[in-house]
Amino acid sequence: MRILILGLLVLTGTCGSQKDKNNDINYQASAENQLMLVLSDNYGGTEKEQLMVIRDSKALKKFFTKVNMTRKPGLPVPEIDFNKEMVVVYCNGKTTDMDTPALNRIEDKDDKMVFAPVSDSNQKKDVSAAVLMPFHLYKMPLTEKEIILSKEE
Repeated sequence: MRILILGLLVLTGTCGSQKDKNNDINYQASAENQLMLVLSDNYGGTEKEQLMVIRDSKALKKFFTKVNMTRKPGLPVPEIDFNKEMVVVYCNGKTTDMDTPALNRIEDKDDKMVFAPVSDSNQKKDVSAAVLMPFHLYKMPLTEKEIILSKEE
């Protein structure tokens, strides 16, 4: 009986420490890019490519009102501390491509940050597939810098 309890305690301790290491790795990766993906969905974005910067909860709720118009139940509005963070929403427009690009920071100057969509693969569009209007919602540290979308990859 003691061996079983001791084994469970060791196993529990090992699993917890591995989980903490993974969280540290994720935190470091997001600190380099300054963007942390909060939510991504294939429906609710805009018809044309667009980058939206949201710096207050009222604007975030307005965005989710539009996203949730045709959803029952709707997506929950993420909790963001707008005193320390802001939200960047990337919509890549109407597409049939299931592989939607992620957003990466490519330039950081004193007065602006430039982000660009980066696709993981060269998947072709499938004309027989459903039309998607995906969006990606990221949070990042609050800044007064101008946020710009670059078309270059």
